Amino acid sequence: MQRIPNGKKSVSWPNGKKPVVLMQHGLLACASDWVVNLPDQSAAYVFADAGFDVWLGNVRGTTYGRKHTTLDPKETPFWQFSWDEMAQYDLTAMVDHVLAMTGQENLYYMGHSQGTLIMFTRLAKDTDGSFAKKIKRYFALAPIGSVKNIKGFLSYFAHKFSPEFDGWYDLFGSKDFLPDNWITKEASKDICGSSEKEAEMCDNELFLIAGPESNQWNASRTAVYSSQDPAGTSTQNIVHWMQMVRHGRVPAFDWGKKINKKKYGQDTPPEYDFSAIKGTKIHLYWSDDDWLGDPTDIHDFLLKELNPAVIAENVNLKNFNHLDFSWGLSATPEVYLPALKTCTDDYLGKS
Repeated sequence: MQRIPNGKKSVSWPNGKKPVVLMQHGLLACASDWVVNLPDQSAAYVFADAGFDVWLGNVRGTTYGRKHTTLDPKETPFWQFSWDEMAQYDLTAMVDHVLAMTGQENLYYMGHSQGTLIMFTRLAKDTDGSFAKKIKRYFALAPIGSVKNIKGFLSYFAHKFSPEFDGWYDLFGSKDFLPDNWITKEASKDICGSSEKEAEMCDNELFLIAGPESNQWNASRTAVYSSQDPAGTSTQNIVHWMQMVRHGRVPAFDWGKKINKKKYGQDTPPEYDFSAIKGTKIHLYWSDDDWLGDPTDIHDFLLKELNPAVIAENVNLKNFNHLDFSWGLSATPEVYLPALKTCTDDYLGKS
């Protein structure tokens, strides 16, 4: 994890304790997503300069998530994980660590993309409410539940091969997700088009998955974005995402009947029940132009499955692609500053 304990300004809080925010990156990204733009365009700096204690999470398999007490990233066992483990272990550990270090009882959480998926699924398993009480407000940017209707790389390959196909680890790498160059080029022809600019952007797996370059980006920062992302994940995690595309809802990882029976006590993986989420306030920020947080999936799954009582805000933004929520120039006025005001008012007891 990384931490920004202080910003440019000195801000006094009534109880002498700073409000705490944990920011969690998306698929194939890492904590740097929150700081790669100029200070007034980067979520982490916006909150830090407003007096918040800012923590940046990194899940396993990313640039900053490759250390382990017993497993070696050079060996296959290290990479045997998907977002199931990120939700159950990584997210839980990060939240508990932040609260232990700050002495606070709860925190504000801002997740993007996969960072929303792991929070939704962790909350769905929180049967006793002990985890939800630690999350004061949850800001879900480009929220992910069902991915049945997504566009891009994950949808392309999920539908290109039959459900029985078992060659994913040959195509994408047996450990970390490193697709063969010919696979990337083959997919980019169908997904991104044939122009030179489109082809160049789609050489980066992240853009193949999340969508091509946006007109919201600071063009001078594109090389910086590409130098930081993709930041890594396991092939097993990518396979899990493709299983979700086929399934249409949010299942745990499908290991096959034999292992499923041993692991889950049934032939098929269980689903995460989003209707069971309670005990925290959720702010949804999404857009019709998002490849991965598809608006149809948001309408047909998230807004139907989530209990209306937990949805504090439902914001449909114009002209945001999936990556604009962390890199777009409109993110500060349309996402970060409204979220900051909500958190500040909440912390001061004004809401």
